Amino acid sequence: MKTILIAAALVCTTVFAAPIREIVPIQLGAKAFRDGDAIQIEEVRSTSPDLGQGDTITVKGNYRLGSKSKASLQLLVTQTEGDGSEKIEAMQTFPATHGFEPFEVTITVKHRGYLHLTFYDTESGQPFGGTYFGTEKQMNQAAGVSVSHYLE
Repeated sequence: MKTILIAAALVCTTVFAAPIREIVPIQLGAKAFRDGDAIQIEEVRSTSPDLGQGDTITVKGNYRLGSKSKASLQLLVTQTEGDGSEKIEAMQTFPATHGFEPFEVTITVKHRGYLHLTFYDTESGQPFGGTYFGTEKQMNQAAGVSVSHYLE
């Protein structure tokens, strides 16, 4: 009986274990920051190297926030298909405060598009700096994406 319980536990652990996230090389795309602000990506882990729809992606890095006392750092997708609306999960956001700090954010990609890390003003909700990133192919396709609105 003990052997059956152990085998059942191993099967359940294997079936319900979180997908393995491997480190994925990325290419940076369009970016714009105000003086004193920066986002540095140290590591991207994903359930596939495609960084696409259906993948769960975790990004670790460091930010420097000098232009404001606080902001919301968010990992989002600029949709290339869909209506552009999407519910933001808590794990996609990181409360940034003035200074230099590490961060970690995670997204499960629900739509096709381009990944970006962006600072948002906590009062107005407006973006004020950020960077796009993805596979080489994605960043070649996103070459025309404008980030000028970050600096308005």
